[in-house]
Amino acid sequence: VSADRDRAWDQVPTALLTLDRDGTVVDANATFLGWVGRERADVVGRTRLSQLLSVGGRIYWETHLAPMLHADGRAEEVALELRGPDGRLPVLLTAVVTPFPPPPGTAAVVQVAMSGARERSRYERELLAARRAAEDAARRTRVLQEVTSALSGAVGVAGVVRALLDAATTRLWASAATFYRWDPGAGPVPYAASGEAPGDAPPPAVDPKLRAAAADGERLVVPAHGQSRLRGLLSLAPRDDPGTDPFDLDFLTAVGQQAGLALDRAEMFERHAAVAHELQRSLLATTAPQDPRVDIATSYRPGVETLEVGGDFYDAFLVDDDVLAVVVGDVVGRGLPAASAMGQLRSAVRAVAGPDVGPAALVSRLDRFVHQVPAAAAATLAYAEVRLSTGHVRFTCAGHLPPVLLPARGRPGLVWEGRSTPLGVVLPAGRSEAELWLAPGDRVLLYTDGLVERRHQSLRDGLDVLVSRAAAAGMFAPAEAVQTLTDGFLQDQRGHDDVCVLLLAWHGAGRARTEDPSAA
Repeated sequence: VSADRDRAWDQVPTALLTLDRDGTVVDANATFLGWVGRERADVVGRTRLSQLLSVGGRIYWETHLAPMLHADGRAEEVALELRGPDGRLPVLLTAVVTPFPPPPGTAAVVQVAMSGARERSRYERELLAARRAAEDAARRTRVLQEVTSALSGAVGVAGVVRALLDAATTRLWASAATFYRWDPGAGPVPYAASGEAPGDAPPPAVDPKLRAAAADGERLVVPAHGQSRLRGLLSLAPRDDPGTDPFDLDFLTAVGQQAGLALDRAEMFERHAAVAHELQRSLLATTAPQDPRVDIATSYRPGVETLEVGGDFYDAFLVDDDVLAVVVGDVVGRGLPAASAMGQLRSAVRAVAGPDVGPAALVSRLDRFVHQVPAAAAATLAYAEVRLSTGHVRFTCAGHLPPVLLPARGRPGLVWEGRSTPLGVVLPAGRSEAELWLAPGDRVLLYTDGLVERRHQSLRDGLDVLVSRAAAAGMFAPAEAVQTLTDGFLQDQRGHDDVCVLLLAWHGAGRARTEDPSAA
């Protein structure tokens, strides 16, 4: 029976061994000895199990397993690696201390069983690799969606390129990036860059027929092809951070395809917007009446966030030989409906104005007009009539921001009188108007809300800044003052809305008329 038991002990496919409490092998079966490639005489009574483990396994035995056995008396299915003649052999170890707890004076032993885990380890590695691949694919898909969303939400070619460069250094793992517009005659032309100056990177030496991302020296080039031609090239400099993954060429090729389509859309949109803006400028085009007693300077800046036409307008015309009318207005909304309503409203102001009408009555008549043109409903305007011989001004503001009075002597300020509701919104109190008297050299500024409204500041603060800057621009001639004022407001952010500005300067009645003002 003992021989049969010994034969079974040696022939089972599981490694069996007995350890004393300090981990020295007291007995081991043939399976275990075969796994470690040792003779029984070299192991039994002479070697600790920890010496037959890998470095990591030895550390884990000494810091975790041995204390666990001492405290709990058992450990189950612990993954370790034996050092065998053919390299590391992954195993699962189960150990039990017997008897536990040992009676006083009794020497307990540790019974150990090990099963091979090579197939399990390979499965776990494959599973881990598959999981990492799935996570990488999901991450790339998510990043591609984010980049595509940013490109589709960008406005204009410059906006698309800016979104692409931002993505290159934040989502595509490049240390720097330069975008080149493709010129069929000149080749790649630097357009914009992130993390480097546009001229720092060497021009990409690639075939214009390139369709996939490819290496270009130490950099990588991503073609941005539109529907019909190459729109540009994105040149990426890799990061040198330790552990940074290499560029995924297939992924970057997909980004380039989305960028090319976005540039197609942006270029087409810019062409349409240019036509629309030209149309709007033609609607605003007018020659201000020429009179030595007054100067009029105007400016129109389209909004840039949508590149759509808008409803802002200005105008200046003679009501009679001695009365000059000026108006700045804003139709609600954007696009061709707003621009069309703006043109109709501007024409209606001219048609309704007359020597015996006056500002309040003019706005009352416009209330009836906007009921026939729904797109002009709730439009706002500031309208003033200036008697050139005296400097007497009658004005009204229908829901519009207050004019700025810039006296030649004295403090500038906002004129809050003569206010009422936007067009079409009639209250029982009716329309009101106010008046003021200009002294020679005084100026009046009319404007639309796009000049002063900003998301990061209150309207009150914006108006205070306007008064301060308008006063500072008083040293310039009217045309230069308007240019300085609009540039000052729009230099930091180009504005999310259209901007119309009209500046009137009255020089006094002392200057004689030199030409028929009705000829303008």
